Amino acid sequence: MKKNRCLCLIFGLILWLSCQGAGGVVLKKGQGDDGPISLAKEVEVFRDPTGKVTMNDIVSEPQKYSFVREDIRSLERYSNDALWIRVSLQHDEGTPIDWVVQIFPGWIDEVEMYCVAPDGKISSNKIGDQFSFSEREIKSSIMAFPLVVDSTARVHYFRVKTHGLTILDLNLWQKSVFDRVELKRSLFFSAFAGSIGVMVLMNLIFWKWTRDPNYLIYSLFLVVMLGAVFAVQGYASSLFFPEDPVYADRFVDATTCALMAISAIFVCRFFNYKEYSHWASRFTYLAASIFLLATVLALCGIIENSIRWLLYLEIVVGAFNTTFIFWFIVRRKVFHQFFAALVFVIVNSSWLFYCMVLLGMVRLEQSFVTESLIQFTQLANLAILNIAVVSRSRDSELKLRAERKRAFDSMKIAKIALEERVRQREFVAILSHEFRTPLAIVDAVAQALGLSPSGNDERVKRSVEKIRKATRRLTTLVENILLDDTLESGARSTVRSFDIWSVIENVRNIGLPDEQVRLNVTAAGQPVMFEGDQEKIEMAIRNLILNAIKYSPADSMVDVKCDASSNIFSVTVSNKGNPIPESEKSELFERYFRGGNSSLVPGSGLGLHISRAITRLHGGDVVLVSSNGAGTVFRLTLPLLPH
Repeated sequence: MKKNRCLCLIFGLILWLSCQGAGGVVLKKGQGDDGPISLAKEVEVFRDPTGKVTMNDIVSEPQKYSFVREDIRSLERYSNDALWIRVSLQHDEGTPIDWVVQIFPGWIDEVEMYCVAPDGKISSNKIGDQFSFSEREIKSSIMAFPLVVDSTARVHYFRVKTHGLTILDLNLWQKSVFDRVELKRSLFFSAFAGSIGVMVLMNLIFWKWTRDPNYLIYSLFLVVMLGAVFAVQGYASSLFFPEDPVYADRFVDATTCALMAISAIFVCRFFNYKEYSHWASRFTYLAASIFLLATVLALCGIIENSIRWLLYLEIVVGAFNTTFIFWFIVRRKVFHQFFAALVFVIVNSSWLFYCMVLLGMVRLEQSFVTESLIQFTQLANLAILNIAVVSRSRDSELKLRAERKRAFDSMKIAKIALEERVRQREFVAILSHEFRTPLAIVDAVAQALGLSPSGNDERVKRSVEKIRKATRRLTTLVENILLDDTLESGARSTVRSFDIWSVIENVRNIGLPDEQVRLNVTAAGQPVMFEGDQEKIEMAIRNLILNAIKYSPADSMVDVKCDASSNIFSVTVSNKGNPIPESEKSELFERYFRGGNSSLVPGSGLGLHISRAITRLHGGDVVLVSSNGAGTVFRLTLPLLPH
């Protein structure tokens, strides 16, 4: 009996010693009625670098483990050490006994709470990302332990073990207040998810209407943002992986990285970085690629402590985006994007602020303010983004209407042009039928008159020559107009294989006898086969020769040299005419162009244009070789290979 009393006395002494110096909190009446009570400054902390210290070790050898009063919000945020936190709790009369201890943030790997009762009995409870949601005593996305606080001081120990980024805080809630806040959180995030769903559907509809990929990317951004927000708020365990704590833990890092990646891509495309700066576009896409790679690594559980460097990169990217967007708006004077830029800055600033809180660059006295701030900024961002999307949709609709109007106006113009074209072709057809036959009759009568006895009269000869020149000129004009219309309409040519020397023989006899005398045609007699439209090729060569005859003195010769070598057929036409001015050389082959030297020479300005158009249609060309005091030289070339 005496032995048992001694053991109890020794055990009680050990517990008393272990409790000495423990942070003591006495809960007064009215405390916690409106919100949480922060225990961050009321606790004592002991670091366990080995991670092997147990509660039995602390109880059995209290003098070996020194707890130091310290504000846990100021602790190192990237340590993998096990952290022991000790606090003593009791309440005054009139204060509720049912309380809840909240551990912040909601992605800690492992938290174990030990409660030492006055009689020395120790109870424990575990929670964290390493334990399934179904094992939690309080079914909440918030990491929390139920706690009974009475008038007798009780010492509570918390062993915290996690990896990576950690901003630690400890809050005490009245059970009724906690339940009320948890209900509000559930309602808020349910409404938030519903709003995101509506926005996703709306953007998919806009994408279907406009085919603008930005709406599709923004829909993906909203879905990823919803997943990231729910994960950071602790819903990964309760909603997505209630029985798989490992994937719930990885889901937080993965969705955060995915959100940063899709945000970078969306901003780059929304503001069209590529139009203003290729290097800015490349930098943003490079950052997005890093975030996407980090997403894959996070799903594989490889990322761990690297998340803080990704947050630093996100701050750099966010600051760069803000600066660059306002820079190009001011520099390029695209002020119509100012509202969208302002919306982006507000949304981006709230996210960057949260990143800085996580990194310890900004410190808040109450961690629950961070959660409240997140909820507020999420709601505000949702409203602002919605306004921005509606604004962009309105702009897109106005742009679409303007494009439709332009298309309708273009259709009207095209219809009018088509009608004019039809009328023109009808006129050309009438011209062909009504002019060519009378001209042929006039030429035949003039030729008959020249062969009659009266044709020996010099006056009759001169009149017949004038009539035949005029009819030939009009006939050539009609043929050129018809051919130009055919070429412009894109009508198919009659392609066949023929001996190109036969074309040269035909053009030997162009013009009147006095013009034929001026021609000096040099051509080989060996057959050279060519595949194309024979009539058009003949017209091209004829126009070139007639042009040389017209623009040269009546007593001078026109040389026509034909050659077929190296699979190229060429016709070189040279005369002794006046040189072509340099200013006119670039326009020689334009439709209806007539130079300064042609004012006294009748013509339509179609000959050279048609010759070049025909030869180019057959894979060849017509070029001006030279034009100087010695005369002017043109060359027509055609490939002899089948075209």
